[in-house]
Formats: sequence, structure tokens, C-alpha cells
Amino acid sequence: MRSRCLSLTQSMANSARHLCRSIFQVTRHIPVKRKCPPQCLVRHRTAAPVRQLSTTCLRRADEPPPRRPAQPDETGLDEEADDTDPSEYLTPSTPISVADLDPNERADYEVLSKPQQEEYLALQNHYAAMFESVDADAALDEIAMQVDRQVDSEVEPLDFPEDQLRRQDMNFWAVDEDDEFGQVEEEEPWDDSAITSIAHSELEVHREVREYTRVIAWDMPLLNQFAKPFQPPTEATPLRFRYTTYMGEVHPAAKKVVVQFCTKDLPNLNEAQRAKLIKLVGPRYNPDTDMVRMSCEKFEAAAQNKRYLGDLVNKLLDEAKTGADKFEDIPVDLRHHKSKKRAEFPEEWKMKPARVQQLLSARQSQRLLQASEIPIVNDAETVKSYVRTLSGNRGGRAQRTL
Repeated sequence: MRSRCLSLTQSMANSARHLCRSIFQVTRHIPVKRKCPPQCLVRHRTAAPVRQLSTTCLRRADEPPPRRPAQPDETGLDEEADDTDPSEYLTPSTPISVADLDPNERADYEVLSKPQQEEYLALQNHYAAMFESVDADAALDEIAMQVDRQVDSEVEPLDFPEDQLRRQDMNFWAVDEDDEFGQVEEEEPWDDSAITSIAHSELEVHREVREYTRVIAWDMPLLNQFAKPFQPPTEATPLRFRYTTYMGEVHPAAKKVVVQFCTKDLPNLNEAQRAKLIKLVGPRYNPDTDMVRMSCEKFEAAAQNKRYLGDLVNKLLDEAKTGADKFEDIPVDLRHHKSKKRAEFPEEWKMKPARVQQLLSARQSQRLLQASEIPIVNDAETVKSYVRTLSGNRGGRAQRTL
């Protein structure tokens, strides 16, 4: 039972010692890890009259001066660090020795002088005894207040003055506005000559029309020197290529090339070879016009597609002429094409030349008859007769009055 009580007391002393070390680590300055020595090891210094570089704004002369930090005493320890007289230091049940210090505390301990080392150990034992006593909570509060006072004395308070806009810099909507986000500067004046985006697009179309008009007026007449007379295709050129060009833009359909040819126009091709060619092209053949139509747009350039179609036509002709299989047992499949019936005007319904002359003479005589029946009205004679009638009526009235 006694050993158990001793172990419990020792564990409580160890926890109190650890807490004491942590608090004392906060209250003191470590000279090893700082570029400048702590205030507890520095002699009495006076504040420099020159203001150092700072991000805070300047203070006016009527403002109270900032609170100065506590000056260290001659022993090298702060006056606010601990006001307890060394003779009043308490002793814990298990005193702290140099062997109980950790490596960091041991390094700080060796830097101090002999009297400071003794005072350091005495202060550590005093804190440990305070934590073991009943007034440990009050001591912790007092130490925390001392730490706060020391931090407040070292840190310069920040002053952020209110930077509000002047009354003349506010716009109409920011008048009597308490919210700082609503106090914005006046916007730029509206330009009455500005137009909308739709008007800009219409103006762009007008510029484009004027540009093409200038091209028609000045550049197109210069192309007459490159004009060539039309020459119908000959038997040596049965292939007809068709291109699609989109002026002024790049279009994906511009690379497409279409070739058309009539099977009867191909040279050196007999009827059997022509029938085989029709069977090879399949649904690309139109039986009504005897035309074969093929297109290609698998390459990027139109010239490549044209070259591909030319090679394809040559391969079809070679196969139709020199192929071993004549496809004589396969009929021509024309199910892909649906012919449209075209109504022709019957010949027997057409009028004879004698009947046409008879109708023309009848219409001429009818027009002459209508012209003779309708009298021609002379406006001048009508006006004169009306004037004579009015003058005669006035003269008769005057005679009756007399």
C-alpha cells in the first residue's frame, strides 16, 4: 500500500513538473534559437528615437504613446516574469535536479551563469510546488496573465484607419449608403455615339457589301484577259468533274469532287464490256440518262479526290475490258432506280396551221368590230359645249330680270 502511494505521488510530481516546464518554456526567451539575446540577458537599454520600418500607419501627436515593455533588472530577469522573492520559493515533494531536464532545457541551462542556474532550478521547483498545492489554478491564471502582459508589451498594436470615400466621389446610388461596398466611385459618362452589338453586326455586313462592290468595280474587269471561249467536250474527254467552292470561307464540303460520264461515250468499249461496266458500278448507274455518277471526299484536298476518282475509273475500264469473268450469268440490277413517267402532249391534240390562221383572222375582225361600236370621246369639244350651255343659261336669266 505504501509503495502504491509512493508511485502515485511520483507520477503526480512528474506531470506537475512537465506542465511547469511547458509554462516556463513560454515565459522565458531561448537565447540559442534567436538571432538576438533575450531581454533577461541584456543590460538596460534605452528606446531609439528613430521609428523603425512598420506596416502600421503614423500616429498623430495628440494620441497617447504606446505602452513600453518592462525593462530588465540588473540580474538579467524580467521584473514581470515573477514578483516572488527567491527567499519565498517553495520546495516540491520531489525536487527537480539537472538530470531531470530534457536536452533543450539542458542546453539553455548550460548557457546561463552559475547564479542564474541556481535561480533557474529554484524557480522550476517553486512552480512544481505551486502545482502540487491547492492554489495551482490561481497560479496558472496569474502566469497566463503575465504571459499576456509580456506579449502585449512586445507587440505593437495595429491601427487601421477608416478610408471612406468623400461625399463628392460617391455616385447617385451611394448617397446615404452605410454599407462600405455600396460606396463606389462614379462611373464613366455614357457615350451617346455608342451603338449596340446588333448595330455593329449590321455595320459589319455593310462593310462586307462595300468591299465586294469595290472588287466588282475594279478587280473583275481585269479578269477579262483570262476569259476563254466555251468548247464542248470531245470524245477524248468523256469525264466531267464537278467542284463546290465557297467564296471567302473554308468549308468542309469544298473538298468533295463528283465525276459523271456516259457509258456510251467511253472509247474502245463494246456492248459486252459496257454491260459488265454497268454491273460493276451498281447503284451509281442511272438507266434513264445512261450516266454513271461517283463522288469522293475522303482526302483533305480536292485534287487528291479527283486523282482518286480518275484512278478508280481506269480500274473499272481495265476490269471491264481484260477481266476473266464477264458476268454474263448475272442480270443487270436496276432496283435502286425508280423511273418517273413523263406525260407527253398528244400529237393529235395539237392544232393544224390552217386552224391557227382561222383563229387569228376571227380575233382580228372582232377587234375591228369593237372599235367601230365604241365612239371616240373628244374632251375639248365636250368642255366647249358645256361652257356654251352655262353662258346661255346666265343670259336668259338676265333678260327675264329686265
